[in-house]
Amino acid sequence: MIERIQLRDDAGAVATVIPELGGWLLRYARPVGSHGLVEALRDDEAVVERYPKEMWAGNPVLFPMVSYSHLPGAQNHYEWEGRRFPMPQHGFARRSRWTVAACAADSVTMELADTAETLEVYPFRFRYSLTYRLAGGRLHWEQSIENRSEPPMPFGSGFHPYFRLPLGANSRREDCHVRCPRGIRYNPVGLSEAYFTEPFPAQEVPVSRDVAGTIQLGDLAEREFGLVDRAAGLEVVLNWEAAPEHRFCALWSRTTSEDFYCIEPWTALPNAFGRPDDREIRVLAPGGVLRSSMWVDIRAA
Repeated sequence: MIERIQLRDDAGAVATVIPELGGWLLRYARPVGSHGLVEALRDDEAVVERYPKEMWAGNPVLFPMVSYSHLPGAQNHYEWEGRRFPMPQHGFARRSRWTVAACAADSVTMELADTAETLEVYPFRFRYSLTYRLAGGRLHWEQSIENRSEPPMPFGSGFHPYFRLPLGANSRREDCHVRCPRGIRYNPVGLSEAYFTEPFPAQEVPVSRDVAGTIQLGDLAEREFGLVDRAAGLEVVLNWEAAPEHRFCALWSRTTSEDFYCIEPWTALPNAFGRPDDREIRVLAPGGVLRSSMWVDIRAA
C-alpha cells in the first residue's frame, strides 16, 4: 500500500504528498470565499497508476538535472570532468523513493540521499531535504541540497507544477491567462546547444497560446507568476523570491486543450551540462548546502 500523507491547517487548506513516489506533491487546495475548496493542482488517479511512466499531475521534483542533456550521438547523457553518464529527462529524484524525516498535521519533511544506483549515473554523495508546509492557507516548500562528497558537486534543480485549468467550477480554459513579469526570453538553437535572447515585456499570456515548445524565461524583474481565471475571479500565485538560484521559469502545456498548465522554476535551462561556458550549472563545494524556499497560494483575483 502506497502511503499518502494528508496535511491540513487551521485555514482549511489541504495537501497530499506521496513520499515513495518521488516525493510527489499531488494535491493542494484551500477555501476561497463563496467558491468553497479550490484545487490548485491537477490530481488524476489515472496518472498516479501510470507512475513513473507518466507524471502529468501534482508537482514533481527535478534533480540533479532540469529538462534534458544532450551529447553528440547520445541523447539524455551528460559529461562532467571528461566522464559521460546517462541521465533521464528531469533527473532521477521524481522517480525515486523519498523517506519521511518528520511529519506533523500541517507539514512533512522528506529526504533523498545517494544510493548505489544513483552513484552509477551521478557520482556524488548528497542529501536533498524537502519540506511541504501549510500555513494560513498558503503552501510553502523549503529545500536544502547538501554536497556530502569530497569533490565539488554540480547539479540542476527545479519544480514542475501542473496547475489545474480552469480554476472555477463553471469557467472555461480559454478564460484563463498567465500573469508574467518582465524578463528575457531564451530561444534554443538545435537541441539547446546555444540560445538567442529577446526582450520579454511584462504581459498576460493567454493559455490558448501554444506553448508545447516551451517558453523559457530568465532575468526576471520579479519571481512571481499568476495563473488567472478571470471568469471565476480566482488566481493561483507562485512566488520564489526566496529562491534566487532559480533564475529561470518555463511555461509549458502539452496542447492548448489540456486541463493543466505548467509554470516551472528552474536553476538552469535545458542542456546546461552541455553549455559549461554559460555557467548555469550550480556547483556546491564539499559540505556546501543550497537552501531555498517558495510558496503557492490560491486567492480571489
